[in-house]
Amino acid sequence: MEREREMSDNINVTFKCLSCGTDPISLTTDDDVATDDSLVRCKSCGQEFGRYGDVKAKAKEIAAEKLRGMVRDTFKNIKRKFKG
Repeated sequence: MEREREMSDNINVTFKCLSCGTDPISLTTDDDVATDDSLVRCKSCGQEFGRYGDVKAKAKEIAAEKLRGMVRDTFKNIKRKFKG
């Protein structure tokens, strides 16, 4: 069976800075090593985004939703192939 589309091992999550419009945003911290409590800021304009742990949690939430959509679409396509 030929695959219609190759699936990637990566799910990319990007954020846009609502202050300066940089998309995707690069984040920086005041700490040498980022911890969940480190404050993160937009590298371009310095706008604060909150704590690193919160940004990671939001990225994981977005990635999980993307993955659910990918799985749903994959099984939808498989179901169509076997109906015919």
